[in-house]
Amino acid sequence: MRYIKNIILASATVILLLTACDPDKFLGIKPRGKDVPTEYKHYEGLLTSFDMIKWTLEFNGKLYFPILSDEYVVTGRSFGELGSLMGQQGKECYMYNKAFLLPDDLPSDWGYNGNMYSCNLIINNVMNTDAEEADKLSTQSEARVMRAWYLFRIAQIYLKPYNDSYADSEPGLPIITEANTLQETFERGTMRKLFDFIITEMEESCPHIYNSTAYSFRTEKADAYAMLGHVYHYMNRYDKALEALRLAKKYADEAGSAKFYDLNTMDEATIRRDGIYHFDNIQYMRNIIGFNDCISYYSQYYETTATMYAKPEYYALFGSTDRRQYKYELNDGLYRVCYRDTPMGITSYGLYLTLAECEARAGDMNAAKEVLETLRKYRMPAADAPVPAEIDTKDKLIRFCVEERIRECLGQGLFFFEMKRLWNDPLFADLKAGYGHKVYGTETVYPFTEDNLEVNIPESVLKWNTNWNVN
Repeated sequence: MRYIKNIILASATVILLLTACDPDKFLGIKPRGKDVPTEYKHYEGLLTSFDMIKWTLEFNGKLYFPILSDEYVVTGRSFGELGSLMGQQGKECYMYNKAFLLPDDLPSDWGYNGNMYSCNLIINNVMNTDAEEADKLSTQSEARVMRAWYLFRIAQIYLKPYNDSYADSEPGLPIITEANTLQETFERGTMRKLFDFIITEMEESCPHIYNSTAYSFRTEKADAYAMLGHVYHYMNRYDKALEALRLAKKYADEAGSAKFYDLNTMDEATIRRDGIYHFDNIQYMRNIIGFNDCISYYSQYYETTATMYAKPEYYALFGSTDRRQYKYELNDGLYRVCYRDTPMGITSYGLYLTLAECEARAGDMNAAKEVLETLRKYRMPAADAPVPAEIDTKDKLIRFCVEERIRECLGQGLFFFEMKRLWNDPLFADLKAGYGHKVYGTETVYPFTEDNLEVNIPESVLKWNTNWNVN
């Protein structure tokens, strides 16, 4: 339980599985009725578990995280509903109070870091099993990528946006590489140390991961390189991101895993109801670190707070024939968010949008347009899919790529990460100036400031890590 009370919150099931893995430390007693990881199939089974890919980002049973993004607005009436349904924390979150959590609130993102415990168990032990070397190395490499991805997602929320200018002075997150439930003290290290670790783990592991697997919840080579590309992209290292993302697309093409549902074949009701609720309008890569295409991440959030609206400035980015606009329905003069999914893993459209922006930043406008148009032809009639002729410079195309991400992902709550990534990008200074939340009808505005780029680490975590002098 000590491990749980600290940063890594391993599930009870996994802890029970592990009590006999180290005979010297755990007396070598095999629990009756429990599978103890000793063979290759046991470690592979850990990777194939649905719990290993699940990520909900809820806070104390309430899904506040999407509200941190700039994508939503409320009316005076729905602002009151936000408070009654999600407590004062929901309202404080909307008002950009970075200390919105109560002392006992435990965000699930810290809890799911228990998955890193399972990753460490695999990484530390799988190479000692009796199996083919290539199989063992692929499994170990997959676990290394997953561990790095978990760290990256936590960093995106609780740390400042990555910047080389302060990476050596800003605190990072603990890097834990051993499956040790008795560890009680965790040092945060620096931001640079953390991101160097994430990058190294992925760079060393990606080449060894198989590019095809029979399991739904596993990471393929294409997914792994896409994750690496996303990390570099968030760090604003666009040249390195481009290298990784090109490889991701290459391997996805070889495996036939990057697919898209065609919204042109769906009626409005299907896009708004079935297509969104089940996320059937978008085909993920077949195997991802995240939910499958028919799993709803934030169903509770949207079912209980149905009066969240798309920010009008962002909704206005849709063209008249863009069928993605049917994800939203008009209500009280605003467009109610009907979207019910927030993927935290790799999606096909995420790969394409990120690749397109990196191609544009590298100056290859034709390549960037080709990637964008491949996606857009599934979202609108073919005649409207080409990038508009007025997007005729590198800077305009970069801007268009970001706007395309808004059109594709509006309502997911992921724009918070984009706000952080683009905070110091002069191309988006005007967009930054407009970040904030508005209460329509009262005209109250809560601006998003630089201080909101990082969320306070919860007190429920800090009380077990008193050496972290933060918040």
